[in-house]
Order: sequence, then structure tokens, then C-alpha cells
Amino acid sequence: MIGSPQVSPSTSNGVEAANHAPDVTPVAGVSARPLPNAPPQWLLRTVQGMRTWLLRCADALWPAEMLLAERIRGIAYGQMLGGVAQLGIADQLEAGPLSARELAQRTGCDEDALHRTLRSLASLDIFAMDAQGRFSNNRLSRPLCSASPSRMRAFIEYFASPSNTAAWSDFRATLATGQSAFSRVHGMSVWRWFETHPEEQETFAQMMMGITLAMAPMIASLYPFHELKRLCDVGGGRGTLLSELLVRNPSLRGVLYDSSGVLASARGLLEQRGVADRVECVAGSFFDGVPEGCDAYLLKTVLHDWDDATCTKILSNVRRVMPPDGRLLLAEFILERNVLDANAAPIDVHMLVACEQGRERSRGDFEALLAASGFRLDRVFHSPASALLEAHPV
Repeated sequence: MIGSPQVSPSTSNGVEAANHAPDVTPVAGVSARPLPNAPPQWLLRTVQGMRTWLLRCADALWPAEMLLAERIRGIAYGQMLGGVAQLGIADQLEAGPLSARELAQRTGCDEDALHRTLRSLASLDIFAMDAQGRFSNNRLSRPLCSASPSRMRAFIEYFASPSNTAAWSDFRATLATGQSAFSRVHGMSVWRWFETHPEEQETFAQMMMGITLAMAPMIASLYPFHELKRLCDVGGGRGTLLSELLVRNPSLRGVLYDSSGVLASARGLLEQRGVADRVECVAGSFFDGVPEGCDAYLLKTVLHDWDDATCTKILSNVRRVMPPDGRLLLAEFILERNVLDANAAPIDVHMLVACEQGRERSRGDFEALLAASGFRLDRVFHSPASALLEAHPV
């Protein structure tokens, strides 16, 4: 679900947009120029390794009981962050420091409760508090501003939402049964829930756009997209990733395939990026089929939302229209069963809780899925955040 989800089984991968009329509002963080390049992979891996090592060194010096106590408070931190994100506290502080009283008057909150919440977050270096008890933004709180291209505010609001929190509160039953908590708690899949709760759907869409904006430059640098002529982004949402690939590869043309409601809100972004004349928007569901006439098909974090049988159906639909020399590209996490991964492993459990038998997969898992769908895995391009798998029809 992180990085991909579908609004419902009747749509494609459409949570980068809500079902509404065409949206011409300028999209923050994008233009006709390429997005900033990600740092070199060697640097990212080095920094990631150093951070992991330093944290483990610090934890080794701290009592185990206190470390566990910090971990279990995670739900409290999430709810505090979700509360202040929904109130737009970071936006309020952009003009300068404010007291809890001033913030409470602007947001309709209890002054004491708000002060105590912000003081707690400031103790975690999220927001800053001065000696007079006034709060201000800092490096960690500024991404919560609504104008931030990262859409971190939406990310926080989604994870702290009552629907997601309720699903996680039933985790013990998921642990016992291996079945989705969201469907059990709410009586419907998360995709159906979004259809009936448009505000949450749009929050999720904004979160996914932020994730894709962060990942797009890295994905674009992983693979020789300039070799392609016509690329179909299957379940591509508003076209965040596809537009970046087109901006960086002027000879490439694209097909954006998603539900009609999603595509209605994609046109504005494609025009803003200057690639609308090179994109054909096709409405449909990848459960039914995908458009013909492309030499490559891209699925970004689509498969991790679904069980093996559903993934095989999706991939088989792609295989049915793919030319003999076509390419299948999968942007997914690769999570080996006995390898520790602080990024992919928690996402894997979230897929278990929120999706219908969704999961992260190992390289062997992908090879089996591809073989069952008429593909052969040929190359894997790795990055610290994700991987790009290239497969060909057999």
C-alpha cells in the first residue's frame, strides 16, 4: 500500500488522485524541468549504513527496558503528529514563533493540551520550544507544512487516521489468522473504504504523490529508459512517475493507464510538466486488461498490494498484449525472508494489515510470479529505497 495502492478492485492503481472533476490547480514541487537528482547510491548506502551503526551503538549503551518503553510509545507519537498535522500547526508557525495560547485560539484547541503535545514533540526535536514556551518550526516540523513538495503532512495524516489506527488496533487477530485487519474491522477493503470516504482518499492520494516525487528521480536513473519508444505506466495515477520519465527522455512517449476518475485529475499535472502532448490517457482496470501497442509496461509498487493469484492475473493481462521483444518493468521492494531491512520489513507488515493479502517479496518470489505469468526475470537494478526488475516474455 505504501507506494502504490488502488482505490478499489474496480480501478487500476489510482490512489494518486481522488475521483473528481479535472483539477487544474498547480501541483507543488513540479515543473517542466526534471526533479532534483537523488544523491549517488553509494552515498545513500554509506549514510544509511553509518546511521544504522550509530543507532545500534547508542542503543547498546541504553537499558533494554528503556528501549522497549520508547518503542511501545510509537502509537502515541503517531497520534500526536497526526493531530498537529491535521490542525496545520506547522503552517501556523511559518510566520514566526507562537505560544500555545495563540495557536489554540487559531485552531480551536485546548491551550493546555496543545502546549503539552507540542512540548512532547519538541522533546523529540519535532518543532522547537524557547524559554518563554513559544513554539517554532525546525528541520523536522517544516516538512509538515501543506506547501511542502514531500506531502509529509498527508503521510502523517494517513497513518494516524482513525480507519488505519482501528485496523492496527486489531493486529493480534491478524497475527493469529494472517488475514487483513482492515477488512475485518471495517467490513470492506481499504480500496472500497476510500471510495466511500473521499477526504481520506485524497489524503492518501497526496501521500502517494509525495512518495512518488521522492522516488521518481531514483527510478529514472536506474534504467535506460531512453531505449524505449512507448511506455505504458499501468496504474500510474496522476502520472507523477511517467511525467518525470518523459521530461528526462524527450523521445519517449507514454500511455497513462488508470481509472477514469484518476485520469481526470492527471491532465493538470501532465500539462504543468510540459508532457501532455506525449501522453495518451487510457481508462480501465488492470484486472480486465491493459492497452496494446507499447514496447514496455511499468508497474510501480502495484504487486505488493495483492496476493499471488491476483498478481498473476495482473501480469498475465500485461503478457497478453506485450510484443515478443517487449519489456516488463516492476518498481518494487525486494525483501528476502531472512534479511533485515528497516525500510521494507515494516512496510511488509503494513501490507498485511491494510491490504488484501499484500506483501513484499523476495527475488525468488518475483521469479515465480513472473514464470507463472509468461515472463522471465532478466535483470534487477537496485537502489537503497527500491529496486527495478526487468523481465521479458517467454
